Amino acid sequence: MEPIQLSVFSEIDRLKQVVIHHPGPEVDLMVPAIMEKLLFDDILHGEQAREEHALFRAALGRVAEEVLDIQDLFVEALAKEGTKLAFIEDLRRLVNLSDATCNLLREMSSEACARSVISGIQWDDIPNHTHWQRGFEYRLRPIPNLLFMRDPAAVLGTAYSINSMATWAREREPLILSYVFRHHPRLKHLPKRARLFDQVTPLLKNEIRAPLAMEGGDMLVMNHKVLAIGCSERTSADAVHHLAESLRDHYRRGETGFEHLLMVLMPPIRSAMHLDTVFTRTSEDECLIYPPFFGSRSRELLNVMSIDLRNDELRFTTQPSLLKTLRQVGIDLKPIACGGNDYVKQQREQWTDGANAFAMAPGVIFSYSRNIATASELDRHGYRVLPVKQLLADPFIDLLDGRKYVIQLECGELSRARGGPRCMTMPLSRVS
Repeated sequence: MEPIQLSVFSEIDRLKQVVIHHPGPEVDLMVPAIMEKLLFDDILHGEQAREEHALFRAALGRVAEEVLDIQDLFVEALAKEGTKLAFIEDLRRLVNLSDATCNLLREMSSEACARSVISGIQWDDIPNHTHWQRGFEYRLRPIPNLLFMRDPAAVLGTAYSINSMATWAREREPLILSYVFRHHPRLKHLPKRARLFDQVTPLLKNEIRAPLAMEGGDMLVMNHKVLAIGCSERTSADAVHHLAESLRDHYRRGETGFEHLLMVLMPPIRSAMHLDTVFTRTSEDECLIYPPFFGSRSRELLNVMSIDLRNDELRFTTQPSLLKTLRQVGIDLKPIACGGNDYVKQQREQWTDGANAFAMAPGVIFSYSRNIATASELDRHGYRVLPVKQLLADPFIDLLDGRKYVIQLECGELSRARGGPRCMTMPLSRVS
């Protein structure tokens, strides 16, 4: 297996390698009593979600050279017995696992262990009726949010971040990603200094009490010099400051070329939990936005703290809007309105991730089929609207022919999980 060379310097360069997670038994084990704790508004129909996700994966393969599943990478990272045992010990420290559950995991193969860590382990030694007394707890609870691969880690340039999740439901995911980046045969060549942000390691070493929350949905690579980071209900200002210091140190050593970090001040609300739920880039000169947050005369306009990473000390400059600040650093984007011009449709389609597009190449994006007004607006801006099944049925459609496409994903179940196409992907490398 050839080593993977990390390279993400844009949201829109042609996708080369990307990590996803096919929803498995973990979504089938989620019951109504715990769905809110696990950040879901409803339980999913697993089979339909898997069918929809399989179409998504197949469509990714029309452009990407490799579409990788985190579960496969995790299995391969735990292949050595010593690595598996070390992971179980770290997991025990992180989530306070019982000795009995740790012993159960130790007895498993690396494949079974990885699968159980993601899918969960049910109690098998007590009568069913006592589940009510336990509040539907599990010996090891499932982690259905791993479907949203964007959040627990991110590749920034040729480096990466092991993020720290803001909620209890997702605390296990960064540990999985940490082991993949440090122990997978194709990634373990990465030097320690390639880690820009990591709160998992100091937490396990008792060097910090509470990690600084930062999630990948708030991290957008605008180009080889500019990052936009949302300061949201899931990402703290302290975490952004910590990342900025790390990026500045990398810049001074000549290891990354990022010169500007734009911290977008988000409202702490669930409908806008990450920056990519209200803003994503779609082409060289276009972006998809939730208009109330970006209109120059809007009362909800999001302010920006601009940080110049080239200075010896971090300096913050307040700016009135993201679009205007991007223009100041050489990125001039024409906004396309999620939901079109209708304020009601804007709110409805933003809620179902109408502003959360994922680009496989400049102007070649994914969107959910239920966001009809958003699709109409994209069509008005020259995008060919293409249902995913139509794309997969026609091998002669060349998505890299220079035209603009919006591929509509089937989403009866996936959209109910409260995450869009960008949320479900973690690019490892892109090529310009």
